[in-house]
Formats: sequence, structure tokens, C-alpha cells
Amino acid sequence: MLHTHRAFPTTRVCGNICLIATIFTVLLPLLQFFHNALLYQRYLIEAGEVWRIWTGSLVHTNYWHLTMNLTGFWILALIQQQPPSKWAFLGQIVFIATGVGAGLWFMSTEVIWYAGFSGVLYGLFLLAGIHLLALREWVMAAIILAGICGKTLWDWLLGGETLSADLIEAPVIYAAHVYGMASALLLGISTLLRTCRKP
Repeated sequence: MLHTHRAFPTTRVCGNICLIATIFTVLLPLLQFFHNALLYQRYLIEAGEVWRIWTGSLVHTNYWHLTMNLTGFWILALIQQQPPSKWAFLGQIVFIATGVGAGLWFMSTEVIWYAGFSGVLYGLFLLAGIHLLALREWVMAAIILAGICGKTLWDWLLGGETLSADLIEAPVIYAAHVYGMASALLLGISTLLRTCRKP
């Protein structure tokens, strides 16, 4: 039987990405117990606690914040069409988290502290939209890309003071979303270039 990209990857994607989503669903609530040791805090990073550049993306301001990000992660897992291996997907998370932390450090020096997976999550959604473009899934790609870019623009226009900010009890650091999306764009461009080279 002939299989196309539409016929095959659904269960494989769920197997890879849903596994990672399950691990994060268990891991992130546990990391809340180490919130103070993992939070992105500029002064402590300057003092040598450089791991906070990455771990700030793994802790949250409260459990509403955590629940919203895990819900978004599961939505991503269920709509993702590109079948990366679990290691490739973890690599994407690490790369985007690095971009978020480095962006805050070098370009948003006014941000003293940051917590949340949303910067990584926005990047992963953007990357999913780019992968859908590569697969010529135009409608779904347009929905994801317009949604994630529109939400980022909305947060910027409101200065981070949105309903989400009320729930998480902190302003939305939309710059982290932008850095996550910019990091994902670098990964996505390489995907599109590889696709364009295929006959």
C-alpha cells in the first residue's frame, strides 16, 4: 500500500510529542518546588548562577500559569503534523529556551526576572506552522501562524497587561515570546530550505 505524508505520521507524532508532553506534565509541577532556585533573575545570573537563563522557562508564577502553558503544550502535541523524533523535539525545546534566555539577557536588560514556558511554547507553535507550510497544509498553517503572531501583537499593544496577566499575577513578558518565535524561525527557515531543495 502506498503511504503519503498525510496517511502515516499521526500516531508516530503522538508517540513522540505526546511522550514529551507527558514528561513535562509531570516534571513542571515538580519543578515548582524549586521555583526560587530556577527562576530567571538577572542579578543572580550576574553573580554566576547561569543555569537560570534556561531554567527560568521551566518554572511558573503560579499554578494558573503552569496550567495554561501545559494546556497549550498538549494542544500543540495534538495538532503537530511534522514527525520529529523525541530527541529532535527536545533539541528544539532546548534551542528555543536558549534563545529566550539569551534574548532576555542581551536585549531586554530591563527585565529583572522571568518565569514561564510560554516563550518556548510560542516558538514551538511557530515552528509547527512553518512545518505545515512545508507540507503545504495551507489552512492549518495560516490558522496557527496568524493566531500566534496575532496574540503576540495583542500583548505588545496592551503592554503585557491582559487577562492572562491577571491570572498569572504578573505582566506578560511578550519579549520572551518574540525571542522564542525568532529562535523557532531560524529552525523553520532551515526546514523550508531543505524542502525547497527536494525535487
